[in-house]
Amino acid sequence: MTHQAFFITGTDTGVGKTTITGAIILALQQQGKPVGVLKPIETGVDATQRECSDTDRLRHLLTPPPSFDSVCLYSFPQPLAPLAAAQMAGTTIDFTRIHSHMHALAHQYSVLLIEGAGGIHTPLAPGQSMRDLVRLLDIPCLIVGSTNLGGVNHCRLTVEALQQVGIRPCGIVLNDSKSTNQSATTQQQQESTVELIKDWASVPTFGPIDYVKIIETKWQEGVTQLAEHPQIHRLAIHLSEMGTEIE
Repeated sequence: MTHQAFFITGTDTGVGKTTITGAIILALQQQGKPVGVLKPIETGVDATQRECSDTDRLRHLLTPPPSFDSVCLYSFPQPLAPLAAAQMAGTTIDFTRIHSHMHALAHQYSVLLIEGAGGIHTPLAPGQSMRDLVRLLDIPCLIVGSTNLGGVNHCRLTVEALQQVGIRPCGIVLNDSKSTNQSATTQQQQESTVELIKDWASVPTFGPIDYVKIIETKWQEGVTQLAEHPQIHRLAIHLSEMGTEIE
């Protein structure tokens, strides 16, 4: 069995990283792939209501569900940037610990998906950002971007930030993550954003992934529906065929 790992980052907070990660997990499982998930850092986690966390949602897509602590190494109650949340908790996010845990998990699965927090420049430790963590992990990075106005700029900045330090962007997923009034102007803006990114991007681009309203109330049901999207299937095949092996 081959062992692949991919890091999933967003162009911003709230672009739908967790939803897209969940849909990819299910699509890969449909291909018969043993899939694992790691969300090394999550903020805004109420210890008494962990079932509301992104970590808990993701782990329950696996059978049997791994423990919360094996999926998330650092969970903080404050809904702040990880560096600020860690400082308030009196701890420091240890990149070496995350790196070692990733390798241990990666050898248990055919594909391991690692979801970040926020964007690529999100601060994690003094003088270190999410980009530094991805660079240490030394795996390809999938970018989740928005179809909304401003999405082109955010995608370009993220791709360039990765390439500047030798991180390989393996794809861009354009996601309509919020329910918006689909006026003619909004629709034109979204269509223009998607076309401009596809024309400009030097990496495979997938989407747009249409907004699914049921995600707001029944997340797993909505993600199951998204996993059937042709572009998610295409993305899952693309990741499977990349052949990046974890040693």
